[in-house]
Amino acid sequence: MKKLTMVLAIGAMSILFIGFAYAQTATQSFHLAVNSIYKIATVGTVPDLTITDAVPGSDPTAVTDASTTYSITHNNKDHGAKITASLAPVLTGGYTLTIALGGNAPVDISTATQDAVGNVAAGASSAHAIAYSFSATAVAGPLASVNETVTLTVVGL
Repeated sequence: MKKLTMVLAIGAMSILFIGFAYAQTATQSFHLAVNSIYKIATVGTVPDLTITDAVPGSDPTAVTDASTTYSITHNNKDHGAKITASLAPVLTGGYTLTIALGGNAPVDISTATQDAVGNVAAGASSAHAIAYSFSATAVAGPLASVNETVTLTVVGL
């Protein structure tokens, strides 16, 4: 019985060693990297902003819209980012378009690019409100329908 046990043990070990003798490995080497990412997108369509009324003795009543949102992703944790807003074509004197992003104070984008949000922390977030207000002075007069484009840009600080 001891001999049989010994023979079986030696046989089992031989099978194990034969398996190891035929083992093979393969390796792959490569680099990993993450580039700086600055992305912004809007959701929704801004309705036409048409001023149609005024209180006697006052400038025309401004119109507003807050039906759209924006989402942002950036990964520059060391320096942060900001969002700028610009309008094209620019408006002539007497007409004003402001934008407020994510509850920040409104900025006038009628004639020049403005910083709309400063020092955005790194990360990904969505559904931030975009609020527009369009106003005109009485002396500016009527404005024929003008197709406008607002551009939001996220840039590193």
